[in-house]
Amino acid sequence: MAYKTILVCLNEISRVPQLIETARHLAVRFNAHVSGLYVIPAVQIYPSDGYALGANVFDGTRVFFQQQLPKVKEAFETAMKMDKLSFETHVVDSSFPSIANEMIDNCRNVDLVIISNTNRDKSGEVDSDFVETFVLAAGRPVLILPFKGNAKAKIDQVMVGWNDSRESSRAVFDALPLLQKAKLTRLVTIDVPAGGKLPAGSMAETLDRHGVKTEITDVVSNGASVGETLLRAANDYGADLIVLGAYGHSRFSEMVFGGATRDILRKLDRPILMSH
Repeated sequence: MAYKTILVCLNEISRVPQLIETARHLAVRFNAHVSGLYVIPAVQIYPSDGYALGANVFDGTRVFFQQQLPKVKEAFETAMKMDKLSFETHVVDSSFPSIANEMIDNCRNVDLVIISNTNRDKSGEVDSDFVETFVLAAGRPVLILPFKGNAKAKIDQVMVGWNDSRESSRAVFDALPLLQKAKLTRLVTIDVPAGGKLPAGSMAETLDRHGVKTEITDVVSNGASVGETLLRAANDYGADLIVLGAYGHSRFSEMVFGGATRDILRKLDRPILMSH
């Protein structure tokens, strides 16, 4: 099993070098085709205020991405050619002002999507809820890079947040190609009662049949949130990558992340693979 088609979203301009390097690294390891997707969003149209007729139109974001396109395209294509990778550059002039909507429409036929987390402490060019919207609607495994740091694609040590749920099971099997290449996959549970059966036991046996070296570790939260506990465990055990089911629910048309998923993304300091 391997990822043979990788889609990388190139719209987080400040993180384009890290996104390209991660795509290169994984494409070489899996002999995969890489699709570089760049979305030029439509103008934003807001209702007028007061007694003015018509609507207010903001084209600043669209203009920004139009201006950035040449250098992003050159950087991506140069990097792909260096390793003689199979690739394509897909530039979409979108009819949507939201980049996430176009990304969702273009990810259905790929094995893995690579995106960057957004800087939640300040407004950027990409929508602040881009990651949440995309992960919950994509239906594909999504590798999310942190918004700062080198974001190395090293995958020797992998940590899986496991709670026996549908989402965590989906994430494990979506991440299986990475787990098979890791030196160790640690299935982490939280606050299992003393003497209780570790819920990750059956999954560890299944992964062993796939050739994945696995250990089970239960960690104590000491009153911390699930997200904080998992990030602390990732630091304690030197995890290069976190694998986690994305938990969310729908409020009419609005997709909302659950608490653990939201907490981790706000403090993310290493790549994380999420599935929903």
